[in-house]
Amino acid sequence: MPLRRVLFLLQLPLWCVMLASFGFLLHALDARVQATAQATQTRMQLETLNGLLLHALDMETGVRGYVIAGNPVFLEPYHEARQALPVDFRTLRSQLGADRSTGGAYAVDMAAVGRIETLVTRWRTEVAAPEIAARKVSAETAATIVASQRGKKLLDAIRAEIHTLSARQTAHLQQREARAVQHLHVLRVALYGAGSALLLLSVITTLIGAGMLTRRLYALTSAALRLTGGETRIMVPARGPRELRTLAYTFNAMSERLHASRQEADAYAHDLAQRNEWMARMGALSDAMQAARSLDEGAAILARALPALLPGTRGTLMHQRPEGGSLAPLLSWGEDSCAPAAETCWSLRRGEMQAPDQREFALRCAEDNGTYVCTPLVSRGETLGLLRVDARQSGETLTEETRTLLLTVTRQVTLALASLGLQERLLQQSVRDPLTGLYNRRRLEEDLRRAVQAGVQDGTPLSVIALDIDHFKRLNDTFGHDAGDAALVQVSAVLRDLAPLGSTPARPGGEEFTLLLPGFDLPAVEVLAEHLRRAVEALTLTHAGVALGPVTVSLGVADRTTVSLGAATLLITADQALYAAKHRGRNRVVSTRTLRATARDGSGMPDLLPSSSRR
Repeated sequence: MPLRRVLFLLQLPLWCVMLASFGFLLHALDARVQATAQATQTRMQLETLNGLLLHALDMETGVRGYVIAGNPVFLEPYHEARQALPVDFRTLRSQLGADRSTGGAYAVDMAAVGRIETLVTRWRTEVAAPEIAARKVSAETAATIVASQRGKKLLDAIRAEIHTLSARQTAHLQQREARAVQHLHVLRVALYGAGSALLLLSVITTLIGAGMLTRRLYALTSAALRLTGGETRIMVPARGPRELRTLAYTFNAMSERLHASRQEADAYAHDLAQRNEWMARMGALSDAMQAARSLDEGAAILARALPALLPGTRGTLMHQRPEGGSLAPLLSWGEDSCAPAAETCWSLRRGEMQAPDQREFALRCAEDNGTYVCTPLVSRGETLGLLRVDARQSGETLTEETRTLLLTVTRQVTLALASLGLQERLLQQSVRDPLTGLYNRRRLEEDLRRAVQAGVQDGTPLSVIALDIDHFKRLNDTFGHDAGDAALVQVSAVLRDLAPLGSTPARPGGEEFTLLLPGFDLPAVEVLAEHLRRAVEALTLTHAGVALGPVTVSLGVADRTTVSLGAATLLITADQALYAAKHRGRNRVVSTRTLRATARDGSGMPDLLPSSSRR
């Protein structure tokens, strides 16, 4: 007898029990579903009743609020509930009509719904409408109708009818839930019984079949154990019935395939380990770039990372400065790497990676050796740079694996450059005056503190020029604040143009400007201040086609070699000299040396003038 016929006969009793159990379970499950559906229907009816009661209370609340306040806004709940109640009654009747399992109770429930609808209609026509109409005439008339308590009696009747109907529906719900629980119990018992019977039959048939096949399958089992123990290419003899011989042939073939699969898995595990190591390096690069505080630091990090992340390559990273212009090389690695020209780069034109096999019709770049790959660095539509990568050996091309890695590296480099650019922009915004572009008071105080510390340590001279636009308030009052802003911008441009390298031109506020000059002594600063005064005096200012007239500035000069002062006192001393220039007629330069000389001969003004002397 073939093995399959023996196994069929062994399984036949089990299949018969399974069919019988399935039929019984299907019947029990159907009863359970019907009971649950009936309970759900009853719950929906209760929810509709609760909604109906809520709408009735909303109508009563809206009318009451209108009667008390006289504001039609309070009638909005009344109108909304009035529109919703017909829908509630139709829904409730539809639900009761769909559930006929209650028998004679259906007629009683429908009659109760009719009574509730009649009571609601009576309350709306006999109470709500008269109260609303009376309130439009006077509050006393409406209060008289309310005092009759007719509306309260009708609402109490509505509540009572709804409570009675809800009680009957709750009782139905409890009965149906009890039936559902009973059906669930029957279903559970049936499941346990069928499962136990099937388990018992399965154990019996398994034991019988195992006993018949043990001797023939012993060799196959032993071979399988050896195979799972790590041995490969395990073969078993093909003997016995036809099915067992086929099983032996299949096992042998499986052993061969498993051997090949293990070799593939080992190779894949090796590749995966290398990939994990590469991703760990990418994580380290991300952490390092996040800690970088300048583009130079980021370039130094990338110069070390790119050769390690793209082994066997050479290349160049081009960067475009935020102010625009042509691309400039930021870093290179490998040998014989050249910088591509932005004007002839097809990767920048197309905004995507360009490889030799993707340039069927495009013209060749000037630096094209036929093997390089270019990828643009684009963030939020802004071109940040270009990454050109080539195989290290001339004449070779990048592998597909390297191209895949290049895409990930490009995204990481783009994010890093965008982050560094954003840091730089935020830093500039935090220390720049938005109107003039000069440094603000925060940057001025920081630079002044560092310059004073440097002067204390190594004796470096430090000077400050404080300047103020003369009669600025009169300019604002005469021509408007926009004209005043235009004057501030023009004066700041002069200050920025004449400010020496390493100085700090700043606008602390209003029409005041300050120029911090580390390394400059007082005579040189006095000459620079006079140049500033003459340059401003030579300006021809117009705004909206209107000439603003001559604009002049008063300047005060102070330095630490003349007065050994701290940072804050140095600024105050420069302001004193500025106040003196204002007092002496404006449009002039006064230094602390002049003030001290004037004070010695007793013919000048005092060192400190009141702030009211400015403007």
